[in-house]
Amino acid sequence: MGEFVMHRLFPIVCNMSLTASVVILAVLAVRLLLRRAPKVFSYALWAVVLFRLLCPVSVTSAVSLLGALGAPAQERSAVTSVVEYVPADIVRNMAPAVTPLPQEPFPAEPGENIVSTAPSVTQPDAAPVSPLSGPVAVLTLTWLTGMALLLLYSVVSLLRLRRRLVGAVRLEDNIYLADYIPSPFVMGLFRPKIYLPSTLTETERGYILRHEQYHLRRRDHVVKLLSFLALCVHWFNPLVWAAFILAGKDMEMSCDEAVVRELGEDIRADYSASLLSLATGRRIVAGMPLAFGEGDTGGRIRNLLNWKRPQPWIIAVCAVVCVGLIALCAANPKGSGTPTEDPPAGRTETGQWPSVEAYVQQVMLSQTEARYYTENADGTVSGQPHTAAVTDRKLEYLTKGGELAGLALDGVLEEWEYFYLVKLDVDTASVALVGGQYYDNEEYFSLDDRHVIVALRHNDGSYDILCDDPINDGGDFFGYHNTIEEAIYDWYVTDQNLDLPLYVEDWRSRIDLPEPGSLGNYPVHRYDVDGGYLYIPTSAWIMADVTAHRSHGHWEWYSGYDTGSILTVDRFTQTLEDEYITSRKQGFEPLDDTKQIWKRRQDGINERYYFYPAADGNGCWRIWTLWTDLGISDYPYIFIEPQVMYLMAESFTPTESFPAAGASTRTTMTSTYRAEVDGRAADLTVSYTVEQKNGEPQLCSLDSARARNVHGWEQVHLAATVEQHQSLFSSGLYQYLVPVFYEADRGNGWETFQAVVEISLTGQYSPRHTLTQEELAAYNAVMDPAVRDESGDIVDFHIQPFSYFFSSYYKNVRNLNFEEFIRYFPDSGQATEAEFEALKKLDDWPFKRVARMEDMPVPIHRHTVSSINEVLTRWGGITTSNLDTSGVCYLEEYDAYYTYTSDFNMFYFIAESGEQVGNYVYLRKSVENGNIAVLTLRLTPGTDEWQIVSHWRSGS
Repeated sequence: MGEFVMHRLFPIVCNMSLTASVVILAVLAVRLLLRRAPKVFSYALWAVVLFRLLCPVSVTSAVSLLGALGAPAQERSAVTSVVEYVPADIVRNMAPAVTPLPQEPFPAEPGENIVSTAPSVTQPDAAPVSPLSGPVAVLTLTWLTGMALLLLYSVVSLLRLRRRLVGAVRLEDNIYLADYIPSPFVMGLFRPKIYLPSTLTETERGYILRHEQYHLRRRDHVVKLLSFLALCVHWFNPLVWAAFILAGKDMEMSCDEAVVRELGEDIRADYSASLLSLATGRRIVAGMPLAFGEGDTGGRIRNLLNWKRPQPWIIAVCAVVCVGLIALCAANPKGSGTPTEDPPAGRTETGQWPSVEAYVQQVMLSQTEARYYTENADGTVSGQPHTAAVTDRKLEYLTKGGELAGLALDGVLEEWEYFYLVKLDVDTASVALVGGQYYDNEEYFSLDDRHVIVALRHNDGSYDILCDDPINDGGDFFGYHNTIEEAIYDWYVTDQNLDLPLYVEDWRSRIDLPEPGSLGNYPVHRYDVDGGYLYIPTSAWIMADVTAHRSHGHWEWYSGYDTGSILTVDRFTQTLEDEYITSRKQGFEPLDDTKQIWKRRQDGINERYYFYPAADGNGCWRIWTLWTDLGISDYPYIFIEPQVMYLMAESFTPTESFPAAGASTRTTMTSTYRAEVDGRAADLTVSYTVEQKNGEPQLCSLDSARARNVHGWEQVHLAATVEQHQSLFSSGLYQYLVPVFYEADRGNGWETFQAVVEISLTGQYSPRHTLTQEELAAYNAVMDPAVRDESGDIVDFHIQPFSYFFSSYYKNVRNLNFEEFIRYFPDSGQATEAEFEALKKLDDWPFKRVARMEDMPVPIHRHTVSSINEVLTRWGGITTSNLDTSGVCYLEEYDAYYTYTSDFNMFYFIAESGEQVGNYVYLRKSVENGNIAVLTLRLTPGTDEWQIVSHWRSGS
């Protein structure tokens, strides 16, 4: 059930809310134009908003407001469609499906894939989890929680209201008088009753009854209930709250106008006086269809006083405007895709299909028998399978993974995955579950494999099913591809025997080892340079960060085993003959008469040049390989490095253009910083993954970090630690500052050190330097609360406001522990007796049994929000609204927080070392248990001011 809500229901609600938001804005604009028209027309406009909030499907029309705005629509039948701003398959981890397979068309856009869900089942094989699964789960839980709280509040309010109605006296029919209600209202859905305050005069009662009876005649109590249910579902949308409130006002004003229209304009003054006498200034219960006397009394009175009987032509114009807007807003544009139809008779498993779902349904229906194993008396599984009839089928999931255009000439290639369960005509207990099989709580069995489909979508929306193969969690199909689009590309190129380079190859058969079989498969991935491509092993070879040289045609990879092996790709404008002359001058000699490969060996260093003419005839390419005798060992994956480098160089192919999967290409890269401590130096290297999207680089992930002794250290641990995510330290659109911890020994045992490695996706690095003792002293002078005399003795303390930022550790200032921050914060005045009494009414006030303020065991400190925000904004760039303040007592009427302590504590940060990288300063000091505390400051360019970014500790 949870999977259905998150993967199917929540995206539908989001799409209805977004669609309704567009309609609400349109209604608000027209409502403004109709502000002097009878309110019944404004009230009627809200009907289309309610329809949009409660119904995800609508009829299609060539004339539609959403169509004019380019809303993404998908057909559901020949005359209906749905608008999908949020893909139903935003999370790729699929949920089970209901039985039978629903006949719905699938969206054609990439990434829109989930189409069916079902009740939860026993744990199947693990499916790939999308990086969006976690955030979507949190959003879904938040949505459900908010909806539940609103419904709970409504139920509680209804029960409280019913208690007030005890002793109500029936006046006549469905009209009751009650003593403890301040204003009239309607209660009930199928048998609604009108409740009036018993204090009303006869004249007022007459107006009120007509008002309430108009509500009942128009079924406003039903509309109000549906509106509140829509509000509960879409509570997260502020436009829906505005619509709920304004629709309620239009409802009341239109009833007021109806009463005046029936009884005549002369009663407006008396009617207005009745409204004024019933004004309570508050609602009786949220969600109940409240009527006369509730809400915007002032607005209703002004509307009555300005009301005039409208001319017939005005009514006609308003009616045309309302009907036209409702028609425009209610209709959907015609969607993409083809409506699902029943699978045509006589179709085979491959061929033209109206949709992929139609094909999968036919596959399911065609399975009438299934093989299964039984369990013997001794607990073993029978050796021979049995056959049982399939009585029902249920789709577990059907997923569109991606699509690739431009490769197949007659359509778009798409990848889909599906899996379904079957019900057998045998006793459940007799079936032995083997090889990861399972059955759900409805006794549907998973006796078949998961399947991957490659389909060709034609321009008319029909499909060819090119392959339907069983997979093991997608591994056989996806392999080492970076994207699904690459997997589609390689499958189609291989299947059609096209003369195009694959994205992934296996070089296992091309590598020789002293011990055959000691090396498993050896996958390599195609890397495209500007004017060619070559293959790089998917592991152990790292791309160096040479972005600054990329515009000059330079690429570089090195061994991840730190053997010193390296391969570079360079493009030159010189001719091949010019490069041959240069190579000979450098001591290289050609291997043969072709002069394609040149070699040089000196002092155990082995080098080769591979030359290729550029495909466009301008210049040439040179591939350089280098490995050392000392770097190569008997370890299999290091032993093969020379062979692998030669294969990499030989795989280079100059080309002007070729088809590409194009969705995204990921590359593992590194960035290195030389960290120095007391004259000792170590190189810190951070490996990270960059993804190219639409020609722009994006940092996907930090993968690892390592350290290498350069000079001065006894030894340095190879493994280093990236302490926190780079997003907190982004110094620009393509620059990231990554804190790294490493361990080194300077002769006295292992110590932990920290430095900051900068990643630049553009090659433009920030200026950086280690802080001098004078610069450290300047920062410490500001942060040290001690006032010292000439001899250095402490004679007083001067507490800086920002020192309270040091009361807790956090990796982002927005995660500051507010309770610790304010515990010893200077108060802004003593609490009064009135504040003390108000505090005792708070649920979290711990001194409820203390009768008088003077009996408090500790002082009460008042901290106004303004005084707190002044410090938070100046030194952290935040306010209390950015923090979790739930653990501190707060009184809204005084806009202040309250703490209680007689203790005194001060906090400070005295830095021992630090460095500045661009506009960021990192200050460090040693703390307990051998850890290091790091304070990060962001400098304000052109000033002496700074703000705190984080205050964290290694190991925290």
